[in-house]
Amino acid sequence: MSGIVDDDEDEQPSNPSATAPDDDAVDKRNKLLIEIWKQAVDTQKHFNDMCVKSRQLGLTFVAASLGAALYLFIRSTPAGSDAEAAASRSISAYSYSVCGHSIILHVSLAIIIAAAAAVYAVRRLDLGVYHQMLRGAVTFGEDLEEKHIRHIVGLQKGMTQAISHFSRHSDAAAKPDGDGQYRYWGEDKRNAGEKLKGFYNFLFGLLAFLAFLVFVASNFLKAAG
Repeated sequence: MSGIVDDDEDEQPSNPSATAPDDDAVDKRNKLLIEIWKQAVDTQKHFNDMCVKSRQLGLTFVAASLGAALYLFIRSTPAGSDAEAAASRSISAYSYSVCGHSIILHVSLAIIIAAAAAVYAVRRLDLGVYHQMLRGAVTFGEDLEEKHIRHIVGLQKGMTQAISHFSRHSDAAAKPDGDGQYRYWGEDKRNAGEKLKGFYNFLFGLLAFLAFLVFVASNFLKAAG
């Protein structure tokens, strides 16, 4: 009888072997979540690069336009009593009569207006297309980190969540607590879209101010003397 009992006990599976399949399933699930998170981060990087390149293109065009406008304005602005006649002969300045008053329009003014139009096109492309896709990728990453990733790594926030926190709060801060976990806080919330709109509005204001200066200077120099 004892031999039969021993044989039955040997045939029974041990507890560790019974839990092994569950551990393997958890590991596979975690690895799959990490791969999905990597793809989400790569997507965020892709759309962020597109946003940055569009802004660089716009700023480069603006800088080149302002340089050309300044060069043409300094080299060819008519001045003195012969300003109106010089403007009529110059390819850089044109004179018009409006209600009996002669007005000089310098070609630099057209260049600045073209720069403003380019900034507007870049703004529409940036805020209306690339930034919206980036926000979608970031939202997906935050959702994934909140529900899955941060529990795996044992942190209060995932990488996407931490970046978004510092991007959306001008007074954002994070310090380790007594248990070593970082605590995040910030009150002055302003999302990246609002900051970008402020940036483009500043560019429009600067170009409008420069166009006004060119117009006033052209006609003031005409009248001087």
